[in-house]
Amino acid sequence: YNWVSAAEFADSIGADIINSSLGYITFDMPQHNHTYSHMDGSTCIVTIGADIASSKGILVVNSAGNSGSNMSFPYIGAPADGFDVFSIGAVDAGGNRAPFSSIGPTFDGRIKPEVMATGFGTALASSNNSFGNGSGTSFSSPIIAGMSACLWQANPSMTNMQIKEAVKLSADKANNPDVYFGYGIPDYMLANSLLTTLDKQKPEK
Repeated sequence: YNWVSAAEFADSIGADIINSSLGYITFDMPQHNHTYSHMDGSTCIVTIGADIASSKGILVVNSAGNSGSNMSFPYIGAPADGFDVFSIGAVDAGGNRAPFSSIGPTFDGRIKPEVMATGFGTALASSNNSFGNGSGTSFSSPIIAGMSACLWQANPSMTNMQIKEAVKLSADKANNPDVYFGYGIPDYMLANSLLTTLDKQKPEK
């Protein structure tokens, strides 16, 4: 409910993109815990809220989660299971999947995560004016959110879902997605070319 309230505020002030480095699985009160069966895109409050935000035209980018090494629950957390939520996994600088990066599919069988970005040994700026490295899908998700913002600026007539689809189609596993990498690592130059071609195909007004 806190996440949904924050998304409502973001919408009210005109936000176009939400990066959410959060995944809801376990809670302080165990009766609220989510199971894998809840990761169906329709059950969790936060997931429903995230998809509503997407329906308002916001590009919702969310960390897949860091449960990939958890044998009992290696799956994505909510709201990464959302139908329209852009779910992001983590790779290292060499393009290898980080072992902790949560996997799919959703409980109803959809491909998640959708794309991957550097989330292992990611360069970080700290609050004490220094730089370092860190690991987690919390760091790969904002990379995709930021790059997608640039892509959208270059193609302002496109919708949030057109931006998302172009990024997916540009990725290196787009022809053979799987539950570990999703559609793979995006190529934003290619994504821009795809959107430029789409824009040129629009009928004249």
